[in-house]
Amino acid sequence: MRTNLSGTWLVSKYICLNMRDSKQGGSIINISSIGGLDRGHLPGGLAYSSSKTGMVTLTKVMAMELGAYNIRVNSINPGLFNSEITKGLMEKEWLNNVAQRTVPLRTYGTADPALTRLVRYLIHDSSAYVNGNAFIVDAGQTLPGVPIFSSL
Repeated sequence: MRTNLSGTWLVSKYICLNMRDSKQGGSIINISSIGGLDRGHLPGGLAYSSSKTGMVTLTKVMAMELGAYNIRVNSINPGLFNSEITKGLMEKEWLNNVAQRTVPLRTYGTADPALTRLVRYLIHDSSAYVNGNAFIVDAGQTLPGVPIFSSL
């Protein structure tokens, strides 16, 4: 909770004060998770999911409050990605089977390009009209109606 929610709020608070005072506007991008959405909860993830849900709400309220200063605030809510942290998990054959049966794009992504291109878009002027959104990047994993694990 301290890192995911309080840490994000404190860093954003001081960065946004400087952004406001510079009168140049800008873009804040919070990294949340599908665990912070109505459709991405997992057993045993109470503190994690609560902090990520709080981050989505923090993003929306910041977007409302900072819009007057031309500061846009959005969040990216990734699903499972192949990374250093998840390397051991991603090597498990059963996880590939889960992706093949429940993830509409039949795979899990990598941070580059899936996340980096979205970040580039959100910091670019072409997203000047995008504010207060939670971008879901999960290959369709959390779409309603996707078969649950018991149907494997």
